Amino acid sequence: MKTQALIDGVVQQTTVLIAHLATAGGIRAPLARIANRVFLELSEELQRQGVKKNVIADMFGMALRTYHRRVRSLAGSETEGGHTVWDAVLDYVRDEQPVSLHQIKRRFRNDEPSVVSGVLNDLVGSGFVYRSGRGDGSVFRLADARDFEQSSEEARREASEHLVWLAIYRHGPATRAVIAAELRLGDEELDRALQTLLSDGRIEACDDGGAANTYRSTRFDVPVGASQGWEAAVLDHFQAMVTAMAVKLRSGRARARSGDETGGATYTIDVWPGHPFESEARGLLAETRKRVDDLRERVDAHNARVKAPAAVDAVVFYAGQYVKGEEETRDDE
Repeated sequence: MKTQALIDGVVQQTTVLIAHLATAGGIRAPLARIANRVFLELSEELQRQGVKKNVIADMFGMALRTYHRRVRSLAGSETEGGHTVWDAVLDYVRDEQPVSLHQIKRRFRNDEPSVVSGVLNDLVGSGFVYRSGRGDGSVFRLADARDFEQSSEEARREASEHLVWLAIYRHGPATRAVIAAELRLGDEELDRALQTLLSDGRIEACDDGGAANTYRSTRFDVPVGASQGWEAAVLDHFQAMVTAMAVKLRSGRARARSGDETGGATYTIDVWPGHPFESEARGLLAETRKRVDDLRERVDAHNARVKAPAAVDAVVFYAGQYVKGEEETRDDE
């Protein structure tokens, strides 16, 4: 398979996953920021890998000037320090609505006019903001909150707690700044989650070389059947899968070997009702979970009795399964 075809396939499948997440549980999550975050974070990652900006612009099919303008719109605002131009304009429209284009230009006169105009076009095109009228007299309003049904406050709070817990478990010892950068939660939401996690013992504060507000956790667990925390469980699984692929690609070993410690494997097993191996095939996930749970319990018991060395290797294992025939039947109903 050509690299471009592989990238197209990964993007398409990731889009399907995001669409399912956006409508999980009957909610419709706002997606206006998704394209911007993908663009900015992909640009930053390519730069970290040493790719020049003119090459990145060409990869996005943009002129270098257009690329720079797009990056500036997602970078820090000269008017609202600590916020991107995109977020600052959105917040201003929300707080002052209805607000005219003239007012917006005056408010963000320290930012490049073409960047502000581009942000407004993005907001309107995404359906996140409504515009009426023409020219400087045109008026902008935020889309009604009822257009984006939200889950209950309690559900959002518990989801945030699990996501923060997962970030600390994966990246700890982690400072508050690292956690905030990883999750992009608001200060109030992040602090509330940290306080809850500290109080119930899921995480602990630690002194990592004198760094303040540093946290760690030796466990992360969303029990099978739990109604809350599924968001973090999905993210944990997705991160494990993507990281395994990325590590293998960075190593330059694209093909699998029987003794690999990093990588993945996918098998399709065809069975039908009455097939002598039907129950064994369908039970692979349950059996694998049982084996890994048993191993983890034995490892945890051993680790509790001995002092771990300074350097510890975390073996991250992931497994997944679905029954294709059943999925197609549900989609057709």
